[in-house]
Amino acid sequence: MILRAKFENILSFNYETEISFIAGKGTSLPAHVYRAERRDDISVLRSSIIYGANASGKSNMIRCVNLLKNIALGRFPKNNWDVFKLAPEKKVDSKLEIEIKAGSSYYSYGVIFNIRGIKKEWLYQISSRTKKKIFERIQEIDYANYSFGEIEGNEESKQFVKFLSEGTPIDKSFLSEYHKRNGKGIIAISNVYNWFDDNLKIIFPETRFRGLSFRLEKDDEFSNVTKRLLRFFNTGISDLKKVATNKEETDLPKKLISQILSEAKPDENCCVASSDQQSVYFFETDKEGQTKIYKQMTVHKNSQDEDVIFDMDEESDGSIRLLDFIPMLIDLQFNSAVYLIDEIDRSMHPIMSQKIFEYYFSQLSNANNTQLICTTHESHLLDVDFIRTDEVWFVEKERDGSTRLTSLANFKPRVDVRKSYLQGKYGAIPFFANVNTLNWNKLKDKDMEK
Repeated sequence: MILRAKFENILSFNYETEISFIAGKGTSLPAHVYRAERRDDISVLRSSIIYGANASGKSNMIRCVNLLKNIALGRFPKNNWDVFKLAPEKKVDSKLEIEIKAGSSYYSYGVIFNIRGIKKEWLYQISSRTKKKIFERIQEIDYANYSFGEIEGNEESKQFVKFLSEGTPIDKSFLSEYHKRNGKGIIAISNVYNWFDDNLKIIFPETRFRGLSFRLEKDDEFSNVTKRLLRFFNTGISDLKKVATNKEETDLPKKLISQILSEAKPDENCCVASSDQQSVYFFETDKEGQTKIYKQMTVHKNSQDEDVIFDMDEESDGSIRLLDFIPMLIDLQFNSAVYLIDEIDRSMHPIMSQKIFEYYFSQLSNANNTQLICTTHESHLLDVDFIRTDEVWFVEKERDGSTRLTSLANFKPRVDVRKSYLQGKYGAIPFFANVNTLNWNKLKDKDMEK
């Protein structure tokens, strides 16, 4: 679970900007909070909804967390981000930091970096009152200074950690090198690496879960829950199936098909989507090396309760978007997972977004560290009987073009929150020039001249 995240000099964030998912003192909707059980524990919100006008910086928060995930896992994204460009004097270094709950422990992990690589990296174990160093890395031009907290094990383990630190490249996190080389003696590093790798899931508007029908065939429990969810959301889709096809009937590039078939290995499968992400194909190779091609299709029921097969491009964008969320809802129901969704309401009816949260809230359990955080424009979610005020954040642009964040809890609302938001009382909505101030006659004259 994410407790806090901080961004500085990156994308639309100029000075250090923080978003917090630590629960306030409010007692409403208690199931939405993973409550601290011990004195040093931290109570964490299980969900958050982030509002803002277009180009205010909502998506940049998701992008920043995704960027930190890539860095932590050893995938340094060279030239794949921008510093804050609107500053009068541009700074070179960017900073990302995140505080998380992994298992029963809490950690703070962060980096300062630039186009050359990582300049500083740190990991601390934290609690509500304390902060204990796991490691710190300060990168100089030709070498790096490391300092460590407690290292468990014998002298050999300590020497191996020192060896790892000396061999970590400037464009790799120590977190990833420790994992890659099976480091021992610092369990906290493994906990945090595994959290980034296994628990943190990020869904952008273009993200697609391609292998849904394949998973349905292989996993009976997953299949049963998926069918229940399809009924719950009532899109008309009752199931998904793989239907045999051939290479001439696919809408994949011929060169790509030839490459897949030539590189196919016995008893291996692969999944490929078309360029528009609508069609999904499975290439399944048997033990004898023979490859068959299948296409993912949807199933509807006619008035006689018979199965009727539909192509994916016959489904609405909203139905396809919902299919991307079904594996997420199942994951959140049965496992410890954190999902960040950019534009959860994209292509979907307003009530559908609410139903996704409604289902998620109905499945909450203290057995799992689950969290669902999304950006949206959908104002129907702004209901204090449905969402806590500390779960709502508003994003606005300052005069210098930088992003500013404000929690709804700061306003202590006592009236209709949705109505007040649409009236602009909390900001985070678009403002336009008065249409009467535009000189339409001049514009028409210019068009006539052309």
